[in-house]
Amino acid sequence: MSEKIGEYQALARKYRPQTFADVVGQDHVLSALCNTIDAKRIHHAYLLTGTRGIGKTTIARIIAKSLECETGITSKPCLQCDACKAIAAGNYPDVIEIDAASQTKVDDTRQLLENTQYPPLTGRYKIYIIDEVHMLTNNSFNALLKTLEEPPSYVKFILATTDPHKIPTTVLSRCLQFQLKALSVDEIKNRIISILATEGVPCEIEAAQLIARAAKGSMRDALSLCDQAIALGSGALERKSVITMLGTAGDGLIAEIIDLLAPETEANLAGVLSKFAQISPNFKAVLDDLAIAFHDLALYQMIGDNALGVFTLPQDILNTYAKVFSPESVQLYYQIVLEGIKEYSAAPDGKSAFEMTLLRLLAFSPEKKKNG
Repeated sequence: MSEKIGEYQALARKYRPQTFADVVGQDHVLSALCNTIDAKRIHHAYLLTGTRGIGKTTIARIIAKSLECETGITSKPCLQCDACKAIAAGNYPDVIEIDAASQTKVDDTRQLLENTQYPPLTGRYKIYIIDEVHMLTNNSFNALLKTLEEPPSYVKFILATTDPHKIPTTVLSRCLQFQLKALSVDEIKNRIISILATEGVPCEIEAAQLIARAAKGSMRDALSLCDQAIALGSGALERKSVITMLGTAGDGLIAEIIDLLAPETEANLAGVLSKFAQISPNFKAVLDDLAIAFHDLALYQMIGDNALGVFTLPQDILNTYAKVFSPESVQLYYQIVLEGIKEYSAAPDGKSAFEMTLLRLLAFSPEKKKNG
């Protein structure tokens, strides 16, 4: 990491993928895009959809590089020519990026589309990247539709949106659509570990796991959380600082809650509550983690360890407790925690809501009732 004041660049920006090979996940989309680009079957309009922070705008820029690279149309842009460098810097004259959320008026759209009649200044194509395209008004969509129906051969559109259902079907039908998926916890965790190794930042594996889980499929969110956690950890990514930042309890305390319900253990509720009192977590986040834990246990009991990468809890916790509880008990615990989450906003405070949920889990535990 740079030590010079003012030169630090956020991880999400510094490690933004520059080629298709750099993109994490999205193999189904990348394969199709690479094939169509290498075969020179260039569509006039692409639509990239998916949740935030998973690479829509990044992939749009890589497509632009692939089409404008001075070495020729290729799925592996050189990154060295003037076109590739200018697109990466955001100042290439023939790649126009528009944030539809801030330009929703039909006059803005018409003015933009009027420029499509002019050929590109230096590049092969004039490429319009329109982010959050679903924010356009109906009149703006109608104006866009006219150009999409009969675009000049040198004009290409790359549209990106988090909400494709708000886009008129007449526009959708004229685009080549690609659905990007949320990244898995393992994909994000491994990317975090790789980046921090490159940066020379000490990284605890469990800390990377916690951030990957909290990012909910978004690589951008994960790297932003990393920046915050590294600042809290005085230059290192540590489990303790990540737990403090996220307000979570960590897998260890979640396992202790589950252990309270096990038939062969004594319910040391006071000890567990004392540990929670010491860290003062976000109790809503703890309940969410507990619900995910019971979901993972139920799924693990049904499908086992089949390497699908669908589990959030560590393998050793799943192995331990999947054998302890009946599937019916896990379903009951899951429902109790969901009810606790629903009642959270009505409780006097988060701590009370959490404690009442724990008491309810113990009160209705079939395993505890069997043992008297």
